Formats: sequence, structure tokens, C-alpha cells
Amino acid sequence: MLKPLFAFLLLATPSVAAVSQSTAQTLPAGQWRLASGSDDCMVHAASGRGTVLSIAASPDEQALLFVVQNRQFGGLDDGGQYPVEVEFDNMGEWKIDAVAQRDLDQDGPGVIFAVRPGREDGANFIKEFAAASGMHIGRAGVKMDSLPLQGSRPVMAQMAQCLGKLWSKASGSTREERVFEGGGKAIKI
Repeated sequence: MLKPLFAFLLLATPSVAAVSQSTAQTLPAGQWRLASGSDDCMVHAASGRGTVLSIAASPDEQALLFVVQNRQFGGLDDGGQYPVEVEFDNMGEWKIDAVAQRDLDQDGPGVIFAVRPGREDGANFIKEFAAASGMHIGRAGVKMDSLPLQGSRPVMAQMAQCLGKLWSKASGSTREERVFEGGGKAIKI
């Protein structure tokens, strides 16, 4: 069950590290930025308290990769599973199994989880993300940090355009439609 995610992590995290170096220091809190490579598109935001959220997507993958980093996450076991709670405004908590990675880049270690928008639970997660003014991240009932989402819509639209260009390049102008099974409120990877 975790093998596809680990494969995705191995491929995606070097590009996250290459693009998001010192995002916490260079990106004002609440501001979003698009970054793209030859194989993926990413958006980044910082909280102002050292937490950086990166969302990566690739036309070859069926999921969006959420990377939450903070230099204060130093106690994470590399490759360990960490259940986290994500809540958008007060819409209800999502319990998500994340994987820790210690050596990402200058923004510090982080937890990584995948959201599959083609599944019902992933689509609902993305709808809440798009409608919310804030994203709260916690673990074991303790809030780790909050990120403002108000400025995310324009950059998420740019990310969709970036992915469209990559899909066009990869497939010549046709895009494969993929169908996924739905699920409940919890996201398991």
C-alpha cells in the first residue's frame, strides 16, 4: 500500500528540495509562489513561523504531494509514519497518514502525504482547501501551525495551467482520463 507513495517520494522530493530552498526566509507569510521543473509543478507558501507548505504535482502521478516542513521538526524519524490532522477553517479534521523525511532542504525536515483528487475523499479534501481561508496542521491533538490560504487561488490556477502544459508535452495533446475509487473522510496512503 505504501510502495507507490515511497516511489513517488523518491522521485518528487529532489525536485521539491531544488525548487523550495529557503522558502521560509524568502516568501512573506501568506504569499504563494509557483515553481515548475521539466517534470512537475509546485506551489509554496510560508506561515511566518517557519512552516512551509509545498504542493507538488506531476502528470505521471495520480496524486498531489503535500510537503509540510519546519526546522523545528528535527525529532522526526526518516521514513517513519506520522499521523497528522489537517483542518480547513472549522470544516472538520482530516486524519492523514504522513511519511517523515529529514533531509529535504533548508526549510527543514517535514512530513509528506499524498492526496488523490480523482478519489472522492481526495476531491473533498481539495474542495475544502479551495474554500478555506486557513489550513491548520496538527499532530496528536496539538496544533503545529496554520497557513493562510486566501492568496492560493491564482497560483493554484497557474499550477493547473503548468500541469496542462506538461500533459500536452507528454502525450502530444491528448490526455489520459483516470478513474479512482471513492472513500471516507480519512485519507490513507
